[in-house]
Amino acid sequence: MREIIMPYAIRMTLGTATRLAGLCFAVTLLSPVAHGQALQDLAVEQQGLGERPTPGTWGVVLGAGIADRPEYPGSSQYKVRPVPLIAIRYGDRITAGPLGLGVAVVDWQGLRLGPLLGFERGRRESLDPHLIGLGDISTSITGGAFISYRIGRFDFYATAREAINNSGSGLDGLVQLNYRQALVPRKLFLTLGPDLEFGNKEHEQTWFGVTPTQSLQSGLPAFSAEGGVNTVGVHAHLTYVASEHVILRGFINFKDLVGQAADSPVVERGTAHAVGLGVAYHF
Repeated sequence: MREIIMPYAIRMTLGTATRLAGLCFAVTLLSPVAHGQALQDLAVEQQGLGERPTPGTWGVVLGAGIADRPEYPGSSQYKVRPVPLIAIRYGDRITAGPLGLGVAVVDWQGLRLGPLLGFERGRRESLDPHLIGLGDISTSITGGAFISYRIGRFDFYATAREAINNSGSGLDGLVQLNYRQALVPRKLFLTLGPDLEFGNKEHEQTWFGVTPTQSLQSGLPAFSAEGGVNTVGVHAHLTYVASEHVILRGFINFKDLVGQAADSPVVERGTAHAVGLGVAYHF
């Protein structure tokens, strides 16, 4: 039986934590996405890139791919862009990826939870003529928590993250359920399931609201957004273990904006998909 080890995060060296946090920030900075929801898409796409390493050892997956996805949530314009495929683990305790650096201070019988430090890119109004007059949304360092629970072929995962240096960006989060199945033992793996995203009032107003001033500048009607679930969707990915070190990944996500996000004048198209493929090296 696993033990609950609360002081583990304290025992991790500051140098290791700093390097991992820097790598997480580099991943999000280099990633061609413009919103926390897109970062959460990457998290969905990259889950299961590598099996959890033996306790006390590192597992690293580094790679890249391409994906066709909207320019921003609610955009009618799609663009093929490069995406990183990166997953770093230290046993079951430390994880690093698109959502940031997470440390499981609780790891007990399939339940893991702990703090999460990350980075969320903003949105530039120059991305699309439809955004002109709305202004830019600043990038943010985020802090929050994650929780996951695995039982058999199912696992539940959720995050909640608050912008630290840009309070106007508010809090957003992700909830998902995954079903995992080996189609070919030790070679081909399928993961699929539903997911949803949410935000508080500040977050929803920042991304989907239109203030009276923005309305005058953009020509869009003023719109006040409230907090709640803003996106529901399904995701699936196939992972092919080509060799001891090489992993191939294909993924697809379908999403619908719901609630007040779907009614926002910022939104041109309420349904969206992201599809892509990539290759990574596991060591």
